[in-house]
Amino acid sequence: MSHLPMQRGESEVAVVPAPRSGPEPAGVGFALVARDPGVQGGIEAHLRERCGVDTQAVRDCFIWNGLQSEVDPGGELDVEAEFLRRAGIEFERQAALTPGSVDRALLCLWVHHSSVRAWNHTFRVDMLMKCMIRFRDIATRAWGLDGEPDGAVGLALRLCELVRQEIELEDCLKTGSRLRYTEALDIVIGSCAGLLHDAEGEGGPVGGFVGGEVAVRRQYHLVLRELHRALVARSSGQREKFEVRRELRRLVNAWPFSSVELSKMNAHRQALERLRDAQKDKWMRIDEGRIVYLFPFGVTGIDYETIRARLKRSFAEPGAGAVRPTAAIDHFTYHADIWEPRLERGKRFDGLELILPKVRLVVDGETTEELNAALRFSPMGVHGLRLERTVEDLYPGQLHAAMFRAAREHGTVEVSCEGTEVTWDRLSRFARDLILRQLPEDLAAGADPEAPPVRIHRGRSHVLVRVLRASERDREFDRTTGDEVRPLVQDGRRLLELVGSSVLLHAAPDAKESLWDWIRLADDHSKQIWNQRNQGDLLVSTENTTVIAALDAPNFISGDLEAIAEFTACLGGMMAAWNHRLDDYRALVTEIIAGYSLPGADRSAQVEAMKRKRMQMLEFEGETRQVIALLHSPGLLRSPSNSASLRRLLTAKGVDEQLASFSTRLNEVMADQSEATLQRWEGDRQQRVRDSLTAAVSALSVCAAISIWQAAGFWTPAGWGAATVVVAAWAAVYVSARWVSYNGGPWSTVRFLAAQPARALHRAHTAWARRRLRRIAR
Repeated sequence: MSHLPMQRGESEVAVVPAPRSGPEPAGVGFALVARDPGVQGGIEAHLRERCGVDTQAVRDCFIWNGLQSEVDPGGELDVEAEFLRRAGIEFERQAALTPGSVDRALLCLWVHHSSVRAWNHTFRVDMLMKCMIRFRDIATRAWGLDGEPDGAVGLALRLCELVRQEIELEDCLKTGSRLRYTEALDIVIGSCAGLLHDAEGEGGPVGGFVGGEVAVRRQYHLVLRELHRALVARSSGQREKFEVRRELRRLVNAWPFSSVELSKMNAHRQALERLRDAQKDKWMRIDEGRIVYLFPFGVTGIDYETIRARLKRSFAEPGAGAVRPTAAIDHFTYHADIWEPRLERGKRFDGLELILPKVRLVVDGETTEELNAALRFSPMGVHGLRLERTVEDLYPGQLHAAMFRAAREHGTVEVSCEGTEVTWDRLSRFARDLILRQLPEDLAAGADPEAPPVRIHRGRSHVLVRVLRASERDREFDRTTGDEVRPLVQDGRRLLELVGSSVLLHAAPDAKESLWDWIRLADDHSKQIWNQRNQGDLLVSTENTTVIAALDAPNFISGDLEAIAEFTACLGGMMAAWNHRLDDYRALVTEIIAGYSLPGADRSAQVEAMKRKRMQMLEFEGETRQVIALLHSPGLLRSPSNSASLRRLLTAKGVDEQLASFSTRLNEVMADQSEATLQRWEGDRQQRVRDSLTAAVSALSVCAAISIWQAAGFWTPAGWGAATVVVAAWAAVYVSARWVSYNGGPWSTVRFLAAQPARALHRAHTAWARRRLRRIAR
């Protein structure tokens, strides 16, 4: 079968392949046919039985969920470096087991199959692509393919590279940039055409397999391009030239598309049909608004005043760290008058703010977004990284892309910060490096080595959108000309009736099916709060998004709501730190209980450690219960309407449910009887000391009585002497056994006795120092 490149003007989507069948490669007992349901099983069996390749280990190289729990159970660190290191070792081991050309090509095809399988089940496509690059580099070096590569192996490696380009195409789709998506789509189609041409020229079973696979993929991407053009035409008010249903039905019957490919084409089709149905309706456009990306976190091992002092000291040191603040402000809330100042000052939300340099996002050659950035710390423990920008003239697709810009699975954009030479490929990576790498170093500067370590605990990222002005438009590319004025949206109810309002009613998702994915979003995950101030005011609360639309109210009123919503969203970091304290306490209690029973353990130190931990937990309980009471106190905010808004947001965001769950866990921890158990064990040990003292006193009393009887002339002196020896030996053995048992064993007793001189010297030195200080004080 021949798949020749199309000439300009030809109908590319109408090409139908002839049935393909491939011959069996030499030494292989199966037909190497593209998209045959049993071909992957044949490749796996050949690699396992003929070459000894561990195919499951190769497949596991593209799975990192178990590695995350192994390396970082908390899920706060990035395991990318460790993952790539282990994958590289495995790739080198398996590549050495394939000496023949066919074997190497089949290994590449198995890697291709494993990467495609992983691609359908992961959001971490960045790790997937780096893993594929690692395999390509290792295979090229191990097989000596830098010069004249083997034709079959080269084709198989290029097939893997094609998958990587397709992943990059999906990554461009997630950015919301039509320009990047169109360019990447053209690149993939061109790569398919070139690889298809070379596969037909190479021939052979591997060439036939690669040619059959690439022919289907090229056709799939041609369909995507036509669907994309039809979507652009429909959103512009034009009539699409692509007959979607009829063409897709014919192509599905002619080409062996996978279920994933069919689902993506169907997603585009549904988006196009929904746009067609909404053609006569008015579109939503955000004429003016603000978008805020919040990355909340909590801090343990240090209190607020120490945080404030260390950050200001670190701020005074020039050149330290990658991102350096430009200013430090002691009161960061622009709407500070909404907080009740008569409350205890140390429990207010207002606190320290570090102003960071501008953060710039370069989406493509035409789109650059500049964000104001700041780190905020409050005495209540509500901390967060805040990035905000003003938005203008956003249609639903653009707003949709902007809202999920902070998600970890968001498409790659170039992130830079003024004053630094470091760049990041995602906004979440910038936040991660700043919060989990640089901030702990600044907070740990000058810390006591014996103090508990400073730890950062991230909460869920949050997007806050405040709509200041919105208008009705006929379509997405509708532009105002001359003195023509479009009607402004007056309230939230009208806003939700417009095409594209589904963006505001849904948590910012991973939009990977279509650039028009917003047209199919449902509001099942949203909670709408109406009439916050005036009739028609709308506040939408979802898992990770808050939308405020008080369109007929002044900006300072919606600003109050924004401050309250931001405060509520940042409570997630505080809750993460609180739950970590409970987990840490339980782990330490378990460790102390287990260590107390070990031979040679310093049991007195274990008891003292348990007392200290219990006292710390009692203080923690008092602080957390005070904060929970403060959150529900009507006096936290000055305005009763603001207090009502806060209470409604706490319920809508699920914060009340989280606080109730935390209180239940805290009650369980405080009701734990581990300390009482340890005290009982320690009482038993102390009883051994008292028993040994009683035995010693009893032995002395018996010896005194023997002396009296001996002086009175009863019995013989030799008999009394033998009795005295027996009593003294019994007392010595009994007391020694009790002391050895008290200290946990013979070796523990030896160490205890050896440490006594040093302890005596330390006590003497301490007493002398105290007397000297008292003389100086006089």
